[in-house]
Amino acid sequence: MTTLKELKKLFFSLKIRRKKSERNNNTTTIHLHGSNGFYIGLKLILWRKRRRVFSFISAISGCLLLLLLSSVYFPPPTANNLFLPRHSSVVKGREALEYNFEAMFQVPASGGNLGRDLWSWSQSTFYYGCSNASKTFQTADIKTLPDRYLLIATSGGLNQQRTGIIDAVVAAYILNATLVIPRLDQQSYWKDTSCFAEIFDVNWFISYLSRDVEIIKELPPKGCKAWIPRTIRVPRKCDPTCYETRVLPVLNRTQAVELTKFDYRLSNRLDTELQKLRCRVNYHALRFTDPILKMGKLLVERMKTKAKHFIALHLRFEPDMLAFSGCYYGGGDKERAELGAIRKRWKTLHASNPEKVRRNGKCPLTPEEVGLMLRALGFGSDVHVYVASGDVYGGEESLAPLKGLFPNFHSKQTIATKEELAQFSSFSGRMAALDYIVCDQTDVFVANNNGNMARMLAGRRRYFGHKPAIRPNAKKLYKLFLGRNNMTWEEFSSRVRTYQIGFMGEPNEMKPGKGEFHENPDSCLCQAKGIETFEEKNRKDAVKMSDEYQSIEDPDWIDVDYLYKIEEFMSD
Repeated sequence: MTTLKELKKLFFSLKIRRKKSERNNNTTTIHLHGSNGFYIGLKLILWRKRRRVFSFISAISGCLLLLLLSSVYFPPPTANNLFLPRHSSVVKGREALEYNFEAMFQVPASGGNLGRDLWSWSQSTFYYGCSNASKTFQTADIKTLPDRYLLIATSGGLNQQRTGIIDAVVAAYILNATLVIPRLDQQSYWKDTSCFAEIFDVNWFISYLSRDVEIIKELPPKGCKAWIPRTIRVPRKCDPTCYETRVLPVLNRTQAVELTKFDYRLSNRLDTELQKLRCRVNYHALRFTDPILKMGKLLVERMKTKAKHFIALHLRFEPDMLAFSGCYYGGGDKERAELGAIRKRWKTLHASNPEKVRRNGKCPLTPEEVGLMLRALGFGSDVHVYVASGDVYGGEESLAPLKGLFPNFHSKQTIATKEELAQFSSFSGRMAALDYIVCDQTDVFVANNNGNMARMLAGRRRYFGHKPAIRPNAKKLYKLFLGRNNMTWEEFSSRVRTYQIGFMGEPNEMKPGKGEFHENPDSCLCQAKGIETFEEKNRKDAVKMSDEYQSIEDPDWIDVDYLYKIEEFMSD
């Protein structure tokens, strides 16, 4: 069949021939009449072809218009939640969410099928924790020198103090000293008066580490007089040589030294034997007291009666956290004034650039953004979520979108009675310990920041079988959330899944030596036979994304547990 293009070419050539013919007057009247007739016929054919093309285009346009109208008035049945930021309101008397139906994209109630198990990793069985000392490791009876005592004063909240306790054992081993049970911080922001023995099982701690380090509960008397230990502070990330140079000479002279504000005062990189000692302290020796363990176990059991699987979310959206980080979430002058007043507590903090901070991925996601990320990863509205959090900034208004996406919303206050929590509720450290237990025992742990609890639990979950531990790739997700109203849900969710590669707690997603050791205890992780079945391409993708994540990490300020960091840095 002659195409439209070919007819146009023929028409153009005849037109040229006609002009030449008229100009030269060399053709006969009969020939001109014949050419004109043929020319008119071609024009008629072209006109008919053009009408058919126009008719086809009109039909297509009509179909598209009908599809558009049907999508507006008859939304798909799976999309029963619509998302539009800052246009939600709490329905009084029940925790529900009103969505604006002019939203740009629709959030499905179902998480969708990602082609893998959401609640575990298929390769996790090939990894296990291994922290036993080797035959070359000197035991406490050989290593410890008499009349040499190390005291430690920790700082910050529960998990920050935990890092100090772990490193205190290693420091005592390096200095050949007897460790006195560390003194917990009772003067920090939380004003928790708990001592070591009220949070941790002190007898278990001493007995479990008896072969590694000599540990006593109190400093013994020095004859008829009490010891007066020399108080000093070591620099952050002090390595064994640093301890031997700065602390050991003082310890030899005074026989008792107390290291103050002791957290992250030991190098992240140590030899394997010392790293394994860290793991023995963290994952085996530090055990909560029986009342805390019993209550924590009860909370876990109650969550498991509600659903076969559940998520534990460390939301970390408290006012002090947002103020310290210098982030801004669109609350106008009221938000700036409220968070600015809190920020004044830390006099050495410089003026923040909220846009830069958030752009660099150093701000927690809003509760709504966390909910959208989880839905995009495949968790449906039927999933039960346990939230470990203090008072959320914005209260119920901030929480409403998250509850709208995940109505099965729980906390220790909703699944336990006031009477059951009474013995813990006045002590922030003990309440944090309960959340720690639930987050450790959950199927999937989600951390909304890179603070102490997030790192501690990420490392613990790697050590005990690589249970999933999700952390938002905040730097990439920030840009995605900015443009979310200009894309479909399918595009949004696909990008979330791509950006989260390397941030899901999957085996081998972090290179050995990357991140804080408490987050990535690579010296204490062993591989079983059969690891060759792991897909090499997925591992490389995860490591690549993890490297990018490490480049944006700034553990010195990202968590409000680091209240003292800048002041300490200035004084060190």
